[in-house]
Amino acid sequence: MAWLGKVSLGGFPDLAGAVSKLSESVKNIEKNFDSALGLEENQNSSDEAEELQQASDLQGSNVKNETEAVQIVDEGSPMKSNIVVSVQEGLEIDTSVEIPVSVMKYDHANELSDHSDLNPISTEQHQVTSSESVTHDTDVSPKSMEVSSKAMDVEAEDDKSSVGASNNKSNSMDPIVEVEKVKQEMKMMEAALQGAARQAQAKADEIAKLMNENERLKSIIEDLKRKSSEAEIDALREEYHQKIRELEEEKQRLNSKLQVEVTKVESIKRDKAATEKMLQETIERNQAELAAQKEFYTKALNEAKEAEAMAEARANTEARVEVESRLREAVERETMLVQTLKELRQSLTRTEQQAVSREEILQRDIEDLQKRYQASELHYTELITQVPKSTQPLLRQIEAMQETATRREEAWAGVERVLNSRLLEAEAKAAAAEEKERALNDRISQSLSRITVLETQISCIRAEQTQLSRSLEKERQRASESRQEYLAAMEEAATQEGRAKQLEDEIKEIRSEHKKELQDEVAHRELLEKELERLRTAQTELEKTISRETPPVANQDQTKNLPIRKLSSAGSLSSMDESIFLHTSLDFSDSFPLERRPSAEGNISPYFWKSMTQSAYEVALRQKDGELASYMSRLASLESVCNSLAEELVKMTEQCEKLRAEAGVLPGLRAELEALRQRHSTALELMGEHDEELEELQADIIDLKEMYREQVDLLVNRWSFIEDKRPASMIRRSM
Repeated sequence: MAWLGKVSLGGFPDLAGAVSKLSESVKNIEKNFDSALGLEENQNSSDEAEELQQASDLQGSNVKNETEAVQIVDEGSPMKSNIVVSVQEGLEIDTSVEIPVSVMKYDHANELSDHSDLNPISTEQHQVTSSESVTHDTDVSPKSMEVSSKAMDVEAEDDKSSVGASNNKSNSMDPIVEVEKVKQEMKMMEAALQGAARQAQAKADEIAKLMNENERLKSIIEDLKRKSSEAEIDALREEYHQKIRELEEEKQRLNSKLQVEVTKVESIKRDKAATEKMLQETIERNQAELAAQKEFYTKALNEAKEAEAMAEARANTEARVEVESRLREAVERETMLVQTLKELRQSLTRTEQQAVSREEILQRDIEDLQKRYQASELHYTELITQVPKSTQPLLRQIEAMQETATRREEAWAGVERVLNSRLLEAEAKAAAAEEKERALNDRISQSLSRITVLETQISCIRAEQTQLSRSLEKERQRASESRQEYLAAMEEAATQEGRAKQLEDEIKEIRSEHKKELQDEVAHRELLEKELERLRTAQTELEKTISRETPPVANQDQTKNLPIRKLSSAGSLSSMDESIFLHTSLDFSDSFPLERRPSAEGNISPYFWKSMTQSAYEVALRQKDGELASYMSRLASLESVCNSLAEELVKMTEQCEKLRAEAGVLPGLRAELEALRQRHSTALELMGEHDEELEELQADIIDLKEMYREQVDLLVNRWSFIEDKRPASMIRRSM
């Protein structure tokens, strides 16, 4: 329990710090979004390069197999080597984005669709490579299929391992299950990014195929141009100008779409600001509610503590008063018993003195009677000698009186024996009573000593109880604080998870929109390429007609065809880079150059297009190359934005993990709280046992007091019986 004072919400001392940190993270996310939408181009430093290298190392064997497959497939031509370099760059970009964006969730259906897209891509690669050389196709296609099958096996093993881990840890905490889910989603993102790379490679192969078909069509068109006439050239020129107008209209339409997308992005910004304001308001409101609840619960705890203290004080005072009253009663009864014993002893001494005085009186009476008897005998003998026969009746009376006197003496002797025996019995009973009194005094002293010992034990137990109650209150306070911290951490984790889910939903929506736009752009690009091919065919026809008229000019045109072909190859590479870029793009703000060009080109008259030469075509191609360069700059800026968003997501995931780790410590606190409750219950049981012992001792004291009362009553009854008999004996003696 000592660690509880050190627990904090991600290094924050209280809930206010956690809320401030959350608001700072929200502001950082807003700044990153603003910088992404404001086209703030941040160049990657050496630290970012190291992070990208670490992310690419963590990706595993799947990306390596993919890059090896792409290199094996594209070893055929120098043009494809350039494509391989660009695809590898795209894969590095995907790996750099892969790990931080692993929070995003994809269903198994998307994963299956990605795997299903791999087969047509591989077949298209097989067709393209078969047009170049049969041996190269036979060597490359099995390798690519083996690499793709290995990648799928590795993904399946990863899925199985993740499922097994989740089954083995089903009884563990929910945060661990969520971490396993996030790992599975990371693997699914890897598979999705690899599928995107394969799609980019397939599109690059399709572009190369279209270039080959372009060359073949050029040769066919050259053959057809030899047979065409000037009327056909004029018709083609008019068709060319018409197609150019259509292309301008298409550009205007695309510019309008881009403006709509820019407005959508601005609306997303406004929605984001509104949601952040709502989130801040909810945080402040929840913080106020938590403060109010905290005050309420603290007041309730203080009131409960005061009530408990008052109840304990009342119980202690009542018990103390009761014990003191009982002790006073016992002392009073003991003093009464001592007084009664003293009175009994005094009465015994008085009875002994009276018996001694009575014995002396009786002895004196006996001596007097003996003397009188001797004197009467002497007088009788004298009378016998002196008195004549006429006095014989008197002598007989005297003899009768003597007999009665002897009988009386015998009766007095019997009474004396009875009194002596009773006196001996009374002395024996007095000795027994003294022994009982000593035994009772011993028992009283023992009971008093036991009472003092029990009082000391009770005081110790009460002190222990107070200590336990204090420790229990402290533990309750710490448990309440830990519960509040846990609730705050759970709320913060829930808000972070909700924010992450919102970001994931927004990214999914943006990606779906970009996929649709990518498809539209691909279709539009194909149309543009077809139009360019037609323009090039028209250009070649014009060159041929001009070469027929002026041979030197034809030589110049042939020398100019070389840079055109180079530009076409560069355009194919840039188109592939653009296809990779559209998979990860999140911004549309570079559409302003496209908005400027239609306004400038729309002012050109159709007569100017009729007089357009080869230099004008080269200018148009250079404009296309400029557009591709702008797309590449957008790619770099959006990569930096993705990196910043990825770093922010990594920070949020780290905070979530910290909060989950802090939440995992709560079972230990609960176990300690249960142990303290058990100790408190055992202490209460001991107090109950001690109370029972006290009650037993009090019952023993009551029994002793009753025994004392019975013995005193017996002694009093016997003494009253002796006192009642004593006057009768005295009356007899006086008679």
